[in-house]
Amino acid sequence: MSGFVAVSEWDAHYAAGRNFRPVMSEEQTVFERHVGTGDGLSALDVGCGTGEFAAYLNERGYNVLGVDYAEKAVSLARSRYQGTSGLSFQCWNAEGEEWATLPVYDVISSRLSYTFIQEKGEFLKMVRDHLAPGGSFHVMTPHADRVPPGRRSTGITAAEIDELCHGWTTVKEYDLDAHHVCYTLTL
Repeated sequence: MSGFVAVSEWDAHYAAGRNFRPVMSEEQTVFERHVGTGDGLSALDVGCGTGEFAAYLNERGYNVLGVDYAEKAVSLARSRYQGTSGLSFQCWNAEGEEWATLPVYDVISSRLSYTFIQEKGEFLKMVRDHLAPGGSFHVMTPHADRVPPGRRSTGITAAEIDELCHGWTTVKEYDLDAHHVCYTLTL
């Protein structure tokens, strides 16, 4: 399990101008192959950071709400994508009560953020409860056993992979590179 990262640490990360891995063409290809274009469908991007994947989803035709725990990240995303139709951002805790205010979505994504969820079982319940019938949960994450020893906390363990993949109608897995894997899980 990953270590807890306080919101103040995330805010400092983004305030220092640091970001995460850009959305690569191979990742886009995997998403389009396993999930497809939006054509007006809804998407929730959990742990959206500065909004790059949320913007990608929007470009693919989804109406997207990007959410992140770090207010600085959400502020940067709002500024960067201000005026983009069908794309909005909110600051909230993915493990908090905010889920109660949300509708169902056709797609929920968690790109490079699932590993930081502390209560994964409860989070997965919330994801399932907020997916439309036939909806997809798209996760891109490092595997703990594939990253260097000093960075193992940035990936998910074998037990966490089993928990993630349990109980879905279909599970598709695709290796992006030596460290990162995409999962598309469908109700």
